Formats: sequence, structure tokens, C-alpha cells
Amino acid sequence: MPIPLPSLDDHDFDDLVGEARALLPVLLPEWTDHNPGDPGIVLVELLAWLTEMQLYQVDQLPQSHILNFLRLLGGPQWSPPDTGGLDAAVRQSVAALHERHRAATADDYEYLVRTTWPEQPGAAGLPRVRRVRCVAGRNLAGTDPAAAAPAHVSVVVLPEPGGTADTHPLPTGALTTALREFLDPRRILTVRHHVVGPEYVDLAVSADLALYEDTVPADALGDARNRLREFYDPFTGGDTRDGWSFGQSAYLSEVYAVLEQSPLADYIENVRLTRTGTDGDAGVDGIALDAHQLVRLTRVDLTGYDSYGRTHPSTWELPT
Repeated sequence: MPIPLPSLDDHDFDDLVGEARALLPVLLPEWTDHNPGDPGIVLVELLAWLTEMQLYQVDQLPQSHILNFLRLLGGPQWSPPDTGGLDAAVRQSVAALHERHRAATADDYEYLVRTTWPEQPGAAGLPRVRRVRCVAGRNLAGTDPAAAAPAHVSVVVLPEPGGTADTHPLPTGALTTALREFLDPRRILTVRHHVVGPEYVDLAVSADLALYEDTVPADALGDARNRLREFYDPFTGGDTRDGWSFGQSAYLSEVYAVLEQSPLADYIENVRLTRTGTDGDAGVDGIALDAHQLVRLTRVDLTGYDSYGRTHPSTWELPT
């Protein structure tokens, strides 16, 4: 609801004439003819009419004052738009007030990198940032990324892949340097900011698939493998298919859910989800990830069982 503008003076023509007539017996008692035809009353009404116009202008803001105020909001470099007049200038200034120019919260850092950075001249010729995550209170560029670091902010960026084989890209040094310089004048003075790439946690999945009688084993195993790769993809994975979320844990139940969607497999069993380099399976809570980490599926071992009891093993590994 807009704030009502105050009226500096709400006297109108009738109020002014009435007030003047009320003063006549006190100031000029000999003036007894107060009819509209009296020359004095005509002058009183004329002055009341002129005064009413002056009072109306008191409550108005001239265009020059509004433009000066907009220039005060926009800074010395501000100029009104070429078309649209004063209304367009007001809309432009109000919209600019909602733009974030400083980074005070983690969401501000993510917004600036995602929305403002692509429009900067320094972004030309560098890989496009597809996803970004800000981790407050951590120095992910330091020797101990897990340690708490007050007054530090780490911006994790996932760039556009460099090719079809670059399924899990990392930002180049030029990109991280340019982003750090872009954020430097926008940060709070006492904050130390860092720009890094994500840390990938390598996972391996194995499962047994009972195939339908008319299913081609190679097709069923290939479909299951592709579903797993898509689910853990940093750009198109996750439940919402817009990329595996930073810090999202991996659960064994998710593997069952993904494989059971295959129309070529009757049921799934003996599913294992392990972190590459370790011997332990995923526990009840799954494989936990830190806020700056993403999963990377590096190996898939699937075994299909047809209706005759024959086994059809298949192994896929992420190319290095």
C-alpha cells in the first residue's frame, strides 16, 4: 500500500473567500455590502482564486526536482532514458534500487556471479559459469579446507564443459582470477574471499538386474548405466534434473529408485554404493558430502540375469 502524500495546505476557494468575509466586520466595520456584485468582494474572490492556484502548486513537484532526486539515487553517472519521459526514468531508478551491487550474504555472492558477472567485459572469452555455491566461514583455497575460517568466504564455481569428454569440469586459473577481481570491490571490507572449483567425490555403483524374458541384455544394461550417469551428472542430475546439488549426500535408496525406473528390468537387487578408494559401502546416512563437493560416478558394475539364469556382466569406468 503506497504511503499517502501529505497536503501542505488544503484551503480551497470557498475557504479563502469565507475566511476573508469573516474578517471584514472586524477590520473594516464600515464595509457593509458583502454581496457578490460589490467591487471589493470581486477583488476578494479574485485574490482567493489566485491564492488557490498558488496553494495547488505548493503541493506539486516540478520535473526538475524529480530528475535531481533520481540523479541523487543513481549517482553522478546517471542519465534519464532517451524515451519514455519522466515515468520511464522513475521506473528505471526504482528497478535499479532492487539490483544487488554489494555482496553481504552468501546469496549475494551467488547472485552477482550468476547474474551480474556475465554482463561484465571481463567475462568475455572466459568459460561461462553454469553453477555457483558460496560457502561462508571457510577458506577452501587454503591448506585445510575443512577448518573454520571466520571472515572468509569461498565461492565455488562450476564452469561450462570444455567438450563432450569434459563431464566434470574445473574452472581455469584465468576464470577464478577474473571472478576474484570482479568480487573484490563488491565485498565487505573485512571479508577475505576466494574463488575455487568444486571438489569431486568419486563413487562406484554395482547392482544385479533381473531382466524380462524378451529383453536384450546389452540394451537393459546400457539403459541402466545411462540412467545412473544422468542422475549423478553435475549439470542434469539430481531429483530435479538441474544438476546434482552442492553438498548433497548420496544414498543407496536413490540407486534403487533410479534403476527401478528402467522399463527393461523386472527388479533390482544386491545394490552397492561405495566411495572410490574405500572398502566400506554407503551407510544408513549415505555418503556424506561437504558443502563444496559434488559426486562423480567413476565406475558402474552391472550384472543382468535373463530368464534362463544366464549372467551378463557389464563394467563401465569414467575415462581419465
